[in-house]
Amino acid sequence: MINDLSQPMGADVAEAIAKAEKRFYGHEKLICKYDMQIPAACDREYARILKDLMRIIKEELERELPTIRTEYKRLLAQKRKEEAAGKRNDGIIDELYMAVSQVFQRILNQVLSRTQGSGLRRRLESLAHLTRKLTIKEWKKAIHATLGLDIREDFYLGDFFQKQLDIWRDQNVDLIKTIPHDSLGKMRDIVYDGFTKGRTTKDIIKDIQSVYGNSKARATLIARDQIAKLNGQITQAQQTGIGLTEYVWSTSKDERVRDCHRAFEGQTFRWDDPPEIWHPKMRKGVMVGIVYEGRKCHPGEDYQCRCVARPVFNKGCLKNIPIATADKKAA
Repeated sequence: MINDLSQPMGADVAEAIAKAEKRFYGHEKLICKYDMQIPAACDREYARILKDLMRIIKEELERELPTIRTEYKRLLAQKRKEEAAGKRNDGIIDELYMAVSQVFQRILNQVLSRTQGSGLRRRLESLAHLTRKLTIKEWKKAIHATLGLDIREDFYLGDFFQKQLDIWRDQNVDLIKTIPHDSLGKMRDIVYDGFTKGRTTKDIIKDIQSVYGNSKARATLIARDQIAKLNGQITQAQQTGIGLTEYVWSTSKDERVRDCHRAFEGQTFRWDDPPEIWHPKMRKGVMVGIVYEGRKCHPGEDYQCRCVARPVFNKGCLKNIPIATADKKAA
């Protein structure tokens, strides 16, 4: 993770480190002077991937809705006829469940097939690399603004970072595949539950469309959440990789920041000891205390967290920073 110090340090690197040390003004620590940001462009790209997924779900659902509507009407009419005659209708309910399950399984298979065909894995891999690239640029700005040093971006292209990106890509492929599983499962249950209660097809379709809308909104939240998590993971690797042990918690400073994170604003934490997450204890609309949730998180790790870790540099880290020498800059 850190520079190979077995090679002799060049005069230009030694001079750059000496200049950086002067910025500490005799102190051992120096808080970053640059406000690091989560890459918004990556949020938008992830959102596009999920938007394409939701479009596929909608198209396949609309293709099968006539079948669902026809079967539902036919079996509902038969159910009511048998109820009027005082007969049991368990067989009809089972028939509907089998028919609806088959239809929704067919939709799911088509969605997953088309999603795979759209290059989901490849698109997420490209997105992971874009996130790393933009996060490195933020790291580069932070080091330059605080220490006056230029870093080698190629230093962060090693096996460790590639492994980290691969894990994130695979996890997100699996995560995205849960969206059609969950949403179509809820739609199937709506049809089955509606049948047992004798609801009209109009009401059933309305509820199905509502589930689709909620799933679409959830997809947007997933996009923001997953990019923040990857950004946080890369940030931690960058900072601990050069020997930093502390960071200052920095929020987005708006009304959406949760109470716990707002309380962390400006506080210094250690990378080996993240703070414990809590939520306010309310009574009649007034906060009367806090409730710890039993979870510890660094910035970006909590759900929908848009916070970042502002690095706390120490003099010892200077020798580990991958400084760009004159020949590297020229290259």
